[in-house]
Amino acid sequence: MPIEKGIYFNSDNHRLCGILHLPLDHHEQTPCIIGAHGLFSDASSQKQIALAKACNAKNMAYFRFDHRGCGRSEGDFKAETTITNRHRDFCNAVQTIQNNSDIGNNFGYFGSSMGGSIALLTGLSLPPRATVTLSTPISMNSVWEVLVKNNQDQQLSKDFYNEAMDFNILDQVSQINNILIFHGTNDEVVPKNNALKLHDAVGEPKELLLFADGCHQLSDEKHQAIFIEKAAEWFERYLF
Repeated sequence: MPIEKGIYFNSDNHRLCGILHLPLDHHEQTPCIIGAHGLFSDASSQKQIALAKACNAKNMAYFRFDHRGCGRSEGDFKAETTITNRHRDFCNAVQTIQNNSDIGNNFGYFGSSMGGSIALLTGLSLPPRATVTLSTPISMNSVWEVLVKNNQDQQLSKDFYNEAMDFNILDQVSQINNILIFHGTNDEVVPKNNALKLHDAVGEPKELLLFADGCHQLSDEKHQAIFIEKAAEWFERYLF
């Protein structure tokens, strides 16, 4: 049976909590995928848990964690949720796993929604061997109208807004490759155009998989099954 270990690490002045999923026969060369959850989500996402199990079945480890102010991690969500802070959280998660004796230094990144943006941003300075994104915005401008419509903007600070309005990762991602991009054609939060532009901008090898009539949460069970299978295969292909 795979092994689950609670991992705690510091990001700025906060103690963050994560779960490291290890295959039974893990060793110092075992590759690991590090996952980032969405803006209003946390590490208990069923998609991440299912992906962790699929990766374990292919002898890869998986680390999912709660950003500051989310889940079991310390911090005030509204006061401290910014792109910069989430980027620092992810970088600190990577460095924590790099120092873990259970696995090696061969990493992949996964990010869902805004977590995909953070994974891409981290990949610019801490390049992984492979990346998978799901329902990911290339800029916050493209989703702000939806946040306002759903009154979710009220849960965020002016610091988040001021930073988010200037955030656009498209001009920076040409150096990113080995990336698999998933998106639903009926995504009601992040328009599918984000995925098309991201796919055009990143380097080879790359692949774009659009789910017909798929929503932002990827609630269709058939879509979920395809996502888990294809994502785990992508990581296996480039991490070994």
